[in-house]
Amino acid sequence: MRILALAGAFGLAIVATGPLTTSAEAVPFTRYCAKYKGGAENCGFYSFNQCLVALAGNGGICELAPYQGDIIRVHTPYGSYRIRN
Repeated sequence: MRILALAGAFGLAIVATGPLTTSAEAVPFTRYCAKYKGGAENCGFYSFNQCLVALAGNGGICELAPYQGDIIRVHTPYGSYRIRN
């Protein structure tokens, strides 16, 4: 019983000293574009399955988005402009 308790404490110590980042933080996100049959396009999908579900019944293809960053719209008193992040 004492060996089991020591093994459990040792395992807990190893887990507690492991890396603090998760795999979701370490891997950058990927975007997919749904290109519909009529010519419209939507590049707001973060998984290939989301893209396929959006195309269900509409027709079209899913592919990787050409630009993977965020586009931020900034509004100023002199007008608005876009920033690619």
